[in-house]
Amino acid sequence: MKYSFRLFQGKKRRLPLRLRLALWSGGLTLILSFFLLFWINASALSAFPAIIRATNPAAYNRILHSPRRRPISLFGGFGRPFNPLEGALLQELQSISLIGLGLVTIFSGVGAYWLAGVALRPVRQVRDAAQKVSASTLHTRLAFEGPEDEVKELADTFDDMLERLEQNFTRQSRFVADVAHELRTPLASLRTSMEVVTTDEEATLEDYREMSATQERALTRLECLVSDLLILAKSEQPIVCSDVALTPLIEEVFSDLAHEATCHQISLQPESESEILVQGNGPLLTHVFNNLVANAIYYNRPGGKVEISVEQKDTWAVVRIADTGIGIDPDQQAYIFDRFYRVDCSRARHKGGAGLGLSIVSAIVHQHNGSVQVESTPGTGSIFTIMLPLSLHT
Repeated sequence: MKYSFRLFQGKKRRLPLRLRLALWSGGLTLILSFFLLFWINASALSAFPAIIRATNPAAYNRILHSPRRRPISLFGGFGRPFNPLEGALLQELQSISLIGLGLVTIFSGVGAYWLAGVALRPVRQVRDAAQKVSASTLHTRLAFEGPEDEVKELADTFDDMLERLEQNFTRQSRFVADVAHELRTPLASLRTSMEVVTTDEEATLEDYREMSATQERALTRLECLVSDLLILAKSEQPIVCSDVALTPLIEEVFSDLAHEATCHQISLQPESESEILVQGNGPLLTHVFNNLVANAIYYNRPGGKVEISVEQKDTWAVVRIADTGIGIDPDQQAYIFDRFYRVDCSRARHKGGAGLGLSIVSAIVHQHNGSVQVESTPGTGSIFTIMLPLSLHT
């Protein structure tokens, strides 16, 4: 702490922006005015002889042959010898020039300071609004009205930032509430089963076995929830990509879920073109297809089927997973990728799901710069379409 404090003390304190703008403007005006006056004096120096000769030739001849010609040392002199009349005119001009130079510099600095204050007024509004930002005031906006300039862009950018923050805070609050709800249910089940058995003095060995089975199911659900949350957290971080062959990956997924498909009397039918490589992370993509195929099995009808096709379209690999299941209502399709959203709550809970599966799929696919879409008809089935960028070596 002491070291950081010393570093802070050692930093140079800079002048306020408004004062710096005024000083820069005054300095620039001083330099430009100096060169302007220098040019005026130089022009007057060359014009004096012609003016005197034109107005009074006799006086010009006397001055020309006057022995009192002497040099003067102001910024218009150049070391040139002048007669008394020329010297007096030039000195008067230079005196007026110096006084005017000082007045112009002072007034330009004061004017620049005032104009800088006017120009920076919207910036101060942004500053004041930023100081008032909190979780309860994220709905406020500057709504700055003015010309399309840098200040307007700054105000609009600030409003966009507030909108993103508001959305993130809303999602975070909802996410925390949903996680708390999902954790509370299995924990309540654990506590209830334990209290029922431990407070029953006549509890038998069979009662304890039932309690153990209930606790096992609750712990399994907690483990699945924690695992899904970890995957969801990793899906928001950069990943290391490599060439991934889709056909072997999908065949591996089908092999892992073959037993589940047999138990539900579902046939798995893979269809694929020639070998297609995508740029991605193999384990994460395996989780995506495993989740979608598992859902297609669980929410299918006995004797149904799950078809998965892989084809190349331009610079994309297109994977379609179609089932003959219960389908999804049109008014629910826009929300199925939201976290903790369940189309069928009872079935999702029975399977131990927490409503994170499709949100994880969406997050991983977008992490791969791809997209996922759904087409579904209730009672007929659903088709999930995933588009992933092809590998550069394809």
